Amino acid sequence: MTSYGRRIAIVCQPWDNVSPQDNSSIPVIAYQLARRLAGDWHVTLYGRRGRGQKRRGFDGENIEFKRLRVFQKPQSLVEVLLGILACYKKICFPYIISYWYHLFYCIRVALSIRASKSDVVLVFNFVQFAKIIKLLNPAARICLHMQCEWLSDFAKASERRLRAVDLIFGCSDYITERIRTSFPEMAARCHTVYNGVDPALFCAALDLPADSNKVGRLLYVGRLSSEKGVHVLVQAFRLLIRNYPGLKLDLVGSADAPKYIYSCPNLQDPAIASYQPFYGKTLFDMVRRQLILRNRSYYDDLAVEAAGDARIIFHGAVAHADTIDFYRGAALVVVPSVWHEPFGIPTIEAMACGVPVVSTFSGGIPEIVEQGRTGILVARGDVRELALAIGQLIDNPALAHAMGEAGRQRAIERFSWDVVSRRLADLIRL
Repeated sequence: MTSYGRRIAIVCQPWDNVSPQDNSSIPVIAYQLARRLAGDWHVTLYGRRGRGQKRRGFDGENIEFKRLRVFQKPQSLVEVLLGILACYKKICFPYIISYWYHLFYCIRVALSIRASKSDVVLVFNFVQFAKIIKLLNPAARICLHMQCEWLSDFAKASERRLRAVDLIFGCSDYITERIRTSFPEMAARCHTVYNGVDPALFCAALDLPADSNKVGRLLYVGRLSSEKGVHVLVQAFRLLIRNYPGLKLDLVGSADAPKYIYSCPNLQDPAIASYQPFYGKTLFDMVRRQLILRNRSYYDDLAVEAAGDARIIFHGAVAHADTIDFYRGAALVVVPSVWHEPFGIPTIEAMACGVPVVSTFSGGIPEIVEQGRTGILVARGDVRELALAIGQLIDNPALAHAMGEAGRQRAIERFSWDVVSRRLADLIRL
């Protein structure tokens, strides 16, 4: 078989609009991997067909997009109501990995893969999709790429579905080890494949004026949601401006509807329990926040916390390529995650741009940010400790610069897409 005879299908989530320009994390990851696998494979990317998109498209000879109509919205009414019920009862339903969840999307993808005779199938996050695709494509090698904790959060429901999977990739050692612990019989099939960054694009500006003053700008990039800890950052900023009145905070990202089922699996964790009130304290409040206000809910909380301070700037959603200028203009990037972040793509994008990072001891973050070398890590949800860490770097520009340079080197050596794709290619090689 010639190298171009090998075919790999990459199955994105049912709400992901696959295209070279998409801003969502998983389509970006899928496309960047596809670009580098296309030298040896014919790559087909599956996802949702957005408004104005063609059903089928190509990027060069070996990357093909296949887009399907998905009639169920990303967060359906049933899903929202289940989330409210789960929130009220303080439990989590494994609805997200049920066979009924976007079943028709999965079947259509599985049949298309069967018709194209793909050798390898890479499925993002949905273990039940992997099971159904394997049933219809028994000769294909099925790989599950986990960007979240659903397997370990819903271990009992996942166990039988997981038997159809040949390889399991976690986006960090944190995710991979949780899967190995939950499914020891599958441990040999589990491997870590990090997410990546293009250091040729994400880099410091070469033409930055010598007198350019970045000291006064803090940057957050990501969705505005409670598990991301944006409220903690805003509270820390309110402490910082007492000593640094010229400081500014750029918040880049769109507000996200509360999704209890996805991000509140362990209320025994005090840090996670701390943001549970953002979903609502009473049943009426839960309905109002999660069903009626939805995306406005957490954004309104942040606006109240910001108290109209013009130094806190809400930029909204920004095209992925346009975030580069924000990184280049920042003194430091803050990733204040309160939950256990599976990976944290803004951390490696900041590092690639030579910007130091202040983040938390959260999930996979400590694998990326080296404490004291490329950034500073603090306890999750600790406002005062976060403010002190930011202040430490503001007061010591030489330390911040050294951390930025070390971060750039680390991003190139460990997290460039070329390095990541070679790791994946070695694991899936037939």
